[in-house]
Amino acid sequence: MMAATQRSAHPFAPLAFDDAGSLEAMAAAVMRLHSTLMTVGRCYTTDATGGRAALELGRVESVLAGAFCTIFGQSPADRFADIFDQITYVAEHMVKDHIFEDGNKRTSLVFALSVLRFAGTPVVLSDSSEPKDNQYYVWIQDLVSGNRSRADLAEELRRNCVVCLDCASPV
Repeated sequence: MMAATQRSAHPFAPLAFDDAGSLEAMAAAVMRLHSTLMTVGRCYTTDATGGRAALELGRVESVLAGAFCTIFGQSPADRFADIFDQITYVAEHMVKDHIFEDGNKRTSLVFALSVLRFAGTPVVLSDSSEPKDNQYYVWIQDLVSGNRSRADLAEELRRNCVVCLDCASPV
């Protein structure tokens, strides 16, 4: 459990993890998630080892620190309108930085949705078997391609959040 998680009075406020242990735990969770997704998905690479694994972990930590930590006195609440803006930033940087050899979109999308669920702000989109009709697929593809702005993509998450304002769990 991440003890240093902070949340403001606004139920959809950005999350803040300002201790090294929480950031390391979150980065380790991303690495485990990626490994699991590569095991169950059709992938052409195996888990990175040695220097490559350390590089991937460092890059994940860098993205997470940029989103969840106070930087130069500026908290996540100062940089992001809400958790949806924050998590879209994370997904965008994980995908566009191409941290892993394979599975960047899958890892970014599942991580983003997992954090939103953990924070009490779950999002439900259409999960059609047809890629063009699958909102999850379209969301991550639009993020990668730049077809829509980060603000537009965050708004889609916000609109599809299935929790009421009075129901959000304080993290």
